[in-house]
Amino acid sequence: MEIPIAMVILSRILKYRANRWANMIAGIIMAAVQILTLFIGIPTIYYVFFSAIEIACVLFIVWTAWKWKNPENVTNNKK
Repeated sequence: MEIPIAMVILSRILKYRANRWANMIAGIIMAAVQILTLFIGIPTIYYVFFSAIEIACVLFIVWTAWKWKNPENVTNNKK
């Protein structure tokens, strides 16, 4: 639970490259942990449901971080 909490503040203070990698690494770790918990014992149906939502959201975060463009490299057409 500390990783998602830490990512809130880290996303605000890290520079582009470190922020991007931190989001991807944290997302992969969180998705892996959540997937592994599904194989411990017999999960209830609501646990599987909420795990699926969490895994999908975390993988979306990883995908979004992978696609991020560096804002410093974007050319601005304003004069």
